[in-house]
Parts: sequence; structure tokens; C-alpha cells
Amino acid sequence: MAAMLGWLGTMGTFGAYVLLSRGRWTATSLRYSLLNAIGGMAGGIASSMYGAWPSAVSNLLWAAIGTHAVVTTLLARRQSAAAASVPAPPQTVQIPEFV
Repeated sequence: MAAMLGWLGTMGTFGAYVLLSRGRWTATSLRYSLLNAIGGMAGGIASSMYGAWPSAVSNLLWAAIGTHAVVTTLLARRQSAAAASVPAPPQTVQIPEFV
């Protein structure tokens, strides 16, 4: 089980990097961040099952960075959608006074 999790995590983070470096994904894409978060989590769990603590910590930090990017991206999308749905206030026209 640990070996399978480790390989899936490695393939996930490596695959995300390959897709990024080939221009298929962007560094700010939700897919890239999500795959890094899941891959890091799987690698971290697998490493901890083997007792490889430096690797486990490294992978779990990678998962935390990916998770932070996912949350940040989703919040930014929510704010953009909310801003787009709010109508702009009407503009007032000032009429000059003649004295």
C-alpha cells in the first residue's frame, strides 16, 4: 500500500511539473495546484509509512503549498464572480449652476 501511494504521489507531482513545463498548464491553474496537493499528500503518507521522515515532511509541505494555492485560486474566482454580478452604481451628472 505504501509503495503504491508513493508511486502515485511521485507520478502526480512529476506529471504536474511536466505539464507545466510543456506549456499545457499554467502555474496558477487549479489543476496544477490540485495535482501537486494530492501528489504531495500521497507521497507524504507513503513516506511516513516507511518512517522516512525527511521525505514525509518535504512531501507534506509540498501538499500544504498546493492546498494553499487551491484555496487562494478558489477564493479569487469567488470574488471575481461576486464582483461581476454586482451592477455598477449609476453615474451622476452634475449640472453647472449659473449665477
